[in-house]
Amino acid sequence: MGTQFSSATLDDATVAMIKCKTRMTSTEITGWLNELKSRCPNGKMTKKDMLKCYKDLSSCDMDKVEHVVNAIYKAFDVDNNGKVDIKEFAVGFLLTTKGSVEEKLDYTFQLYDIDKDGFIDQSEIDIMAKYVLRMLGGNGSESESVELLKHFISSCHCNEQGLITKESFVRALSKNELLCQLLSPFT
Repeated sequence: MGTQFSSATLDDATVAMIKCKTRMTSTEITGWLNELKSRCPNGKMTKKDMLKCYKDLSSCDMDKVEHVVNAIYKAFDVDNNGKVDIKEFAVGFLLTTKGSVEEKLDYTFQLYDIDKDGFIDQSEIDIMAKYVLRMLGGNGSESESVELLKHFISSCHCNEQGLITKESFVRALSKNELLCQLLSPFT
């Protein structure tokens, strides 16, 4: 991935994966990608561009998305180069707006795995709870955060080190619709 416009096309394997996971047709994907290219002709996307695309192209709750756009930007930056190219955005956006609950929760996990080590630890859970409370209009107070944390941790199996794996995170939220709606800006 890079920042050149030519890298903004999707290879056959990526199109096939998007089709499989979103039930979109090749024509729909191509049309969507062309719209995205017209918005970002240089092939890269800023955080501001990303927020505008979400506002214009999706039915996601914008109040939720605005609060976590920095984390979304990092989650979509698959190659960790500090930039989101059109391919990265296309895959991330389509999977979080048209993908399965599991795909959406996979990206939600990436939002909260701040250090990108493949686990969510206690400090990341604390940050996550504060994001969630702010998204819901709360002030992020300690007592609200503690209650939300207790509920989440009790529904999620931690490993021996007290860390939550992606599999455990997705499984726990898949089984609890209310908690899933609270913790994910994509569901």
